[in-house]
Amino acid sequence: MSEQSASASTSTSTVVDIVPGGEAIHGALYRYGLGIMFAANVFGAGSVYILADTGANFAFSLLWVLPLAFLIDIALHDMSARLAVADEPLADYIVDILPIGGQPLLVGVSLMSALWAVSNYAVAGAALAWLVPFFDNVLVGIVLAAGFGIAIVQMKVYDRIEAVIAVMVFSVFGSYGLLLAGLDVPWQSVAAGLKPALATEIGYLTAVIALLGTTVYWPNFFIQSSIQPTKEWTDIWDYRRDNAAGIATTLTIGSFVMIVSAITLSEGDMTLTGPGVPLAEIIGQGALVLFMVAVLCATITSATGTLFGAGFIIPQSLGRHTVFGDAAFRRTVIALIVLSAATALPMLIYTGFGPVEMAIIMPAVNGAIGLPLTVFALIGAVNKYYDIEWYENIGFIAAGLVLLVGSLMTVQSLYETIVTIL
Repeated sequence: MSEQSASASTSTSTVVDIVPGGEAIHGALYRYGLGIMFAANVFGAGSVYILADTGANFAFSLLWVLPLAFLIDIALHDMSARLAVADEPLADYIVDILPIGGQPLLVGVSLMSALWAVSNYAVAGAALAWLVPFFDNVLVGIVLAAGFGIAIVQMKVYDRIEAVIAVMVFSVFGSYGLLLAGLDVPWQSVAAGLKPALATEIGYLTAVIALLGTTVYWPNFFIQSSIQPTKEWTDIWDYRRDNAAGIATTLTIGSFVMIVSAITLSEGDMTLTGPGVPLAEIIGQGALVLFMVAVLCATITSATGTLFGAGFIIPQSLGRHTVFGDAAFRRTVIALIVLSAATALPMLIYTGFGPVEMAIIMPAVNGAIGLPLTVFALIGAVNKYYDIEWYENIGFIAAGLVLLVGSLMTVQSLYETIVTIL
């Protein structure tokens, strides 16, 4: 048994022996913990503010993007799950097929994934400053949030990280579920918003790619394709069950946020506390505090979990066999946490970006560039290691083309949005 497996086993025994119902909790985390971690990666600062901003400014008209994201996410996770079963990490495939340019490409996409962490730490710093009035320093808050992220990485044991992330994700989930239950929802308008429609308006197109970029989360595919030594699953259906739970959780939370925001928020620029204002109005001021705590938790776990992808990608691009939590993995993730926090600080000081603007734009940048690259790499990798049926390839290629076309359509829109903010 490997050192990491033995450590995980010790952690598991502790949970089962000490926590009431520990065996059932461990069983659930073992079956669905990876999907929960993927949901936590997705539902960070970007998702909270993109979904709220979309609901406030476009009402229900972009709800159709969420079921589209579900279908695309299922297809892509199925490809990365097959790579996991074969224990063929996606980064290894890219280096093999691009022996000259593969390594710099992978380092580049890893740095691009760090843009999520940049925005998450910016929001986490702002949330800390809001929650602790006497503190009131966003920049110091960013440093503290990065320190929390490093602590998560240094926990080393996969089961513990899953458990922490599970608690944080469901705290966010519960706050919006509670709010939605008390609202008078116009379900006919909600149903009408599920009908696909495209517009040429710059803000609309940027919102579409931002939604796809924040829900179809490409670092998760690198993580999943590399996770077999940790999970030790050899049955594709274990991954499919886990993926379905994680994706369903993500999109359920997403639909809650978008619907609540469409009903309760007014058009205009999103503020740090904006998505939580309806909670305060309906439940009381304490609910706004709960929302900000949930945002803080979600940003830290999303920033850290997103960089888990780079924790695999960069060592693998250098030819190292890397497993979750080993020294190379931890050094890479911690280095990128420090880099992300250090990047967030000058961006807030010297550009027109605020924490919320960063949370909305960074996923859109990743959705426009990193996501299409990852999708077509997945298609190539799964065809190399598996005998894929023609109808499966049609579905995979269709998902890739939707993302590529969406990316091409929104590049100018995204560029103009960034220039306007700067």
